[in-house]
This record gives sequence, structure tokens and C-alpha cells, in this order.
Amino acid sequence: MAPSTDRESVRGDPVGQTFQPDIYPEVLSLLPEDRDIRILDAGAGEGYLCKVLSERGYRVEACDFLPENFLVDGVPFHRADLSDSIPLPDDSFDFVISIEVLEHLENHTQFIKELLRVTKPGGHLILTTPNVLSMTSRWNFFLYGFTDCAPYPLDPKKESYFLDHINPISLPEILFLVERFGGEMVDLTTNRRRRSSWLPMILLYPLLAISLRIKFLRSRHRGMHDVYRRNIKWVLHPASMLGRITIAVARKLP
Repeated sequence: MAPSTDRESVRGDPVGQTFQPDIYPEVLSLLPEDRDIRILDAGAGEGYLCKVLSERGYRVEACDFLPENFLVDGVPFHRADLSDSIPLPDDSFDFVISIEVLEHLENHTQFIKELLRVTKPGGHLILTTPNVLSMTSRWNFFLYGFTDCAPYPLDPKKESYFLDHINPISLPEILFLVERFGGEMVDLTTNRRRRSSWLPMILLYPLLAISLRIKFLRSRHRGMHDVYRRNIKWVLHPASMLGRITIAVARKLP
């Protein structure tokens, strides 16, 4: 699909689409020095990340649902319903980045499938989303029945409901979908570690670690032990237990 040509020129400086602006420097630190790589910003919003990447000399393209919201000239924009399909060829990008989009989409499965489809073999996918497995978020769910990704009941009559966190996703679900569609998790980090999660983690980590191993690594699950060990590894990762935002890095297998 050719870049959109019917949008206006820049109407102002784009802003990030997240209330956690320290996500951006963390994601940027994960990119290689090679500026010749091709990057897709999936769910680009106004184009803040695209603007930063373009200014740093990277070759970047954007896709999102509303082309009229995109404010960056010189960056190819592709209109896409991210719960359906991305109108780009297979194996196109060295890095595909999606910042704080997953929790707004109805169809995680199709989205991650499409992201990996357009990633080159050996290329990388970076996904960020609110961390619903932090000790703070788990405590919030225990008390109120809601993770702190969406800590209050949503308004079912809101027309632009997709602006809310309608569909939080946990790290094991991300891991399953990445592996299902030809990738592997290679790194996990966060924008910041929550002070409110430290004490519960210190107190409960031994119990959680033992409980997961007892539940998952029984002899009757022997055929799934490799899969279960990967889940244990990432669930017990400090970024998972303490982090405010999940920043998952996956590699598309050859």
C-alpha cells in the first residue's frame, strides 16, 4: 500500500500516546546503532516515536487507524485496522515496534500475528503494554477484581471505547502468541520498577517460585516442560514482578 498523500502537512508537534513517557527512551535504547535498518511503528498515533526515529536517521514507517491524526511529514503512513490486518508485505521490517497499543485492541491474536508476519526473519518485535503481573497490580486485582491497567469499570456506552484499556494482556499470553506465530522472546525490561511492588516480591518470591515449579513441572507434564520453563523464567523475571510497563522483545525465527 502506498503512503497516504491526502493528509495535511504538519499541524504541530506530535505527542506520545502514553501517560508513561519514560517508555520511549527505554525502547530507543533497544535499537541498534545501524541507521539503515527499516522500522515500522504499529499504532503510531500522532507520530511522536516516528519523529524521534526519523530525526535520528532511522528509516521508519507508520501505520494506524486514523491517518488524519498523524502529524509527521516525510514518514510513510499506512492506514490499518490493527485488529484485522496490516497492508504491508511479508518480511518487510528489521524492527517492528508497538507502544501501548495491545491493551486497546479487541484482537490480540491477529495483531501479533500480523506484526510478526511483516517482520523479517531474524528481525525483532518490541511490544509494550501495562504490566498486569506486577505485585502491585496483582494486589489491586485481589482487592477489587480489576488489574491496575484498567482499575475501574469501563463505560459500555462510550463511543470511543477503544481509547480505554479494554483488553489488558499478560506476559504469558504475549509469550504464547509470539511463539505461536514464529517468534521467540529474547528480552524483557520495563520503564521503571515500582516501589510498591518490592516488599510483596521479597516476601512472596520464594512461595511463587516454588508454587510455579510444583504446578508446571510435574512428571505428567513432561512433554511440555520446555514451554513451562520458559513461562516460569519470564513470569519470575524482575521486570515482570516489579515493572510498571512490560517491554517485551521478541525475535522472528528464520
